[in-house]
This record gives sequence, C-alpha cells and structure tokens, in this order.
Amino acid sequence: MRHVSRVFWLSVLCSTSLLTAVPAALAQPMLVPLPPAPENYTPEHVPSATVAPAAPGAFDALTVPATHRLLPGKIVFSMLVTPDLARAERFYGGLFGWGFRPVGNGRTPRVEITLGTQPVGMMVAHKLDDPKRDVPFWMPFLSTSDTATVARVTKQHGGKTIFGPQPIAGLGQAVIVSDPQHGLYAALSAQSGDPADHDTDPTLNSWSWATLLSPDPRAAAGYYQLLFNYRIVASPEADSPQHYMLTAQDKERASINTLPPGIEPRDRARWVQFVEVNDSASLADRAQKLGGRVIVPTHVDRDGAQIAVLADPDGAVFGVIETQKDMLEGALPR
Repeated sequence: MRHVSRVFWLSVLCSTSLLTAVPAALAQPMLVPLPPAPENYTPEHVPSATVAPAAPGAFDALTVPATHRLLPGKIVFSMLVTPDLARAERFYGGLFGWGFRPVGNGRTPRVEITLGTQPVGMMVAHKLDDPKRDVPFWMPFLSTSDTATVARVTKQHGGKTIFGPQPIAGLGQAVIVSDPQHGLYAALSAQSGDPADHDTDPTLNSWSWATLLSPDPRAAAGYYQLLFNYRIVASPEADSPQHYMLTAQDKERASINTLPPGIEPRDRARWVQFVEVNDSASLADRAQKLGGRVIVPTHVDRDGAQIAVLADPDGAVFGVIETQKDMLEGALPR
C-alpha cells in the first residue's frame, strides 16, 4: 500500500524547538469538554453542545450541521508551525486554493485554513530560534473519544505530552503528544463530531492520506493500535517487512513505514501528510514556481497512485497524491 520509498532530508526527521510554540499558540478560553467514551468504544453519537456560528477568535466547527459522531483514528485536521504566516498563505493558497481566517486572541498569530466552507487545519506563526536546527512542520490531528487517555498511555509508554488535554475554542478537546519514538501528533475530540466518511473519491485539495516514518514500525503500530483501536495489516510483500496499514471503521486511515535508506535508526519518527490532487506532476511544478522544493519526485507507489513529496518555502514537508484507481489494472494483461 502507500509508502514513501526514497531518501528524505535528514533534517525533516529531526525534532525542533518550534514545539515550544505549541502551548502558547493553542491557548484558548475554556469549553465544556466531551465526556470520556466507554470501553470498547465504537463510532456512536457523542453528547456535545449545539454547534453555533464561530465566535470571534474561535475556530469553525469541523462539521455543520454537527454529526455528534467521532471516528477514532481518522485524521480530521492538521496544523502547520511556520516562521512566516504571510509566506505560507501565499504558497498554500496559490497551490491548493485554500482560504485563511485569523483566529485566537491576537497574542500568537494563527489562522484557520479552509477549503471552501470546510475547516481543514490551522497555521501557527513562530520565529525560528535556530535556523540551522529548527524545521517548520505539519502535524496531524487524529480523532479520539478520550484525550486524557491518549496523554496517560503515551506517558506510560515513554512519550510525553506537549499541550493539554485542553479545549480549543470551536474545535473541541485536544492534546498534543510526542509518541514513544518522538513522532509528534495531536488527538482531538471534535466538539461538533467528525466529518463523515464518503464512498466517493477523495475531495481534491484536502488531506487524504498520512504516513508515519518510524525507526521501529512494529512498535509504533502497537502503540497506535492501543490508543485508536486500529486494525493493523502488515505488508505481504517480502521486500517490505516494515510496512503496516492502519484501518479504522473499515477505512484505511494511514500507514507506518521504516525510515528511508540512509537515515540512522536512532533518528526520530515523523508524520508526513498528503493532499489529494488531480495532477501530482503539475502540482510539483507549481510548488517550485511558488518557492517550494521537490523532495521526492512524482512516482507511482505500490497502490498505483502518483505521489510526490514537497517542501514549502520555509522547509515544511508534505505530500501530494493523485489516486489512479484503474492505472495498474489497465496495464495488466487480461
């Protein structure tokens, strides 16, 4: 299944002092948190306040009208920590047509990212303390029914909590953690519930996939399964013994892969997220014209999708993916 098979920059996998920006950037007025889910939780209706239009400074609800339903393990949001919001807005707006709206109390510059009327993420501004060491980064938000359990279990397994659990106005209850292999991610109990899954093709210019590059994929798979009840499927391919698919609600949500060749096993895990596009090669060319870089050129992955890995003008890494459902089937002899 989907994987990133070529060499990344070593700096992409390094932890950065930009993490110090997270607690201040996400500080918000208190909300009523979602109640913890019962054991063996499955996606059911979750009690939540009625969703109203976003208050001044608050994020828009993830779902309007509210679904009041959580899909644990689904990636529902994303955050970019970057030194230059204006430059990031120009780049991603020009690349994907995203919109941006200032949120928060003004002390820490941040914007909500929208695709049409749908919120898909946020950008937080933070100055690079050490440009040679610090790397801007994207971070996924995984749906959960219980952020406190995410924090507690992560700590028990050698990880740490960076922020929360704490409410984010308009979004819900969130916690940001560094997993046992230092992979950074957030867990979110959305106040309005999660966007529903659809059987149609992924929405263009929205997040549609993520992969965790890990020094120990098997241990990482066990950790994420414990917290999000993923069904873990190991690659059947003899040349890919360290590739795992994470499935929840009968949907493939993400993958875990070993670190690329040339990267030392002691280096840290890193999530890489992918945006659905209709022409990955053209998007890669456009990214370069907008000041970005191509890290992994466009190529066909093991599912038959065209993917490329890019970096924005400040070095934050992300991918684009062009689903080609019938491409490999058409090339096979009948």
